[in-house]
Amino acid sequence: MLTVLGVDGGQSGIRVKSTAQPGTVEVDGVSRLEGDTVRSVFNAVASAWSHGHFEPVDRVVMGLTTSPADAAAASRLGALVAATTGAREVWVADDTVTSHAGALSGEPGVSLITGTGVGCLALKADGESRVIDGHGYLLGDAGGGFWIGSRGVSAVLKQLDGRGETTMLTERAENQFAGLHNLAARIHSVRRPVNRVSQFARDVLTAAVEGDAVANKIVDGAARELFETARVGLNWVGQDAPLALGGKLLGHNTVLFARLVELLAAEGLSFRPADASALDGALLLGAGETNSIYRSLIHIWKEEPSS
Repeated sequence: MLTVLGVDGGQSGIRVKSTAQPGTVEVDGVSRLEGDTVRSVFNAVASAWSHGHFEPVDRVVMGLTTSPADAAAASRLGALVAATTGAREVWVADDTVTSHAGALSGEPGVSLITGTGVGCLALKADGESRVIDGHGYLLGDAGGGFWIGSRGVSAVLKQLDGRGETTMLTERAENQFAGLHNLAARIHSVRRPVNRVSQFARDVLTAAVEGDAVANKIVDGAARELFETARVGLNWVGQDAPLALGGKLLGHNTVLFARLVELLAAEGLSFRPADASALDGALLLGAGETNSIYRSLIHIWKEEPSS
C-alpha cells in the first residue's frame, strides 16, 4: 500500500498530511508575489515536513493555488520535494483539482470552493474539464476572500477621504489593522498583503450580518459572482450534475453561503456541501491510479530509474 503525502497549498496557509501518521501540519501560505514561487512553495513544504517529523513517503500529491505554469517548473518543484520526502513520484496540480476530488469524492460534477481565492472546476465523466474563474487576486477570484476584503478596505478608505458612505467597517479596520493612519501604505508594505487583506473578509461578513449597508452590498455582490461562476460550470457539464460548495467562506453558518443558496434556489439549481477538503482530495488522488478522470490535469514527476 502506497504511503502518500498530501499538500494543500493556498495563499493563506499550506497544509500537509501523511497517510502514515495522524495529524496535519500548517505553515504560512505562498502567493505569486514572492519571487521564485517554486522555491517558496518548496521551502514551505520542507518547513512543514520538518515540523511534522514525517517519515519518508512513496508519493506526494500537491494541490497548489500557485501551481507552476509550465512543465519544466512543475518538474523542478517535484524534484525538490522528492529530495526532501523520499518520494518516487510527485504529482503537481492546481488546487482546483484536489478541491474537486475532495468535494465530490473523485466523481464528475462541479466544485466551487471559496477561500482567499475562488476555485471552480467542472469535470465530465470522460475527463474533459473546464476551470471557471480562479484567475488570481489581480484579475479574478470574484467573490473570494481577497475580493471581499479588498472591497471592504476600499470602502473604509473612501469614507476616510469623504468620498464614500459611513460604514461600521471603519471601526473594524481600525481594530484589524492597528489604526487607520497611513492605512493604505501600511497594507501595501506588509509581507503577505494578499493574506492580510483577505482576512478582512470576515469583518465584512460580520458587519453585513449586523446590518451595515456597505458591507451588505459587498456580500451581495460576492454571492452574485459566485452564483454566476457555479451556473456557468453547471451549464457546461449539465444542470443535473452535482454541485459541491466548500471552503472557509462557504460554511453553513456564513451569510455568504446563505445568499448564494438563495440565488441557486431561485434558479432551481441544487447543491450539496463538499464531501471533504482539498487536503483529503490530495490523499484520495494519491491512493488511486494515474489513469483517473483527473489525469490530464496533473503533472507527474517520477524518479529516474537507476541504470
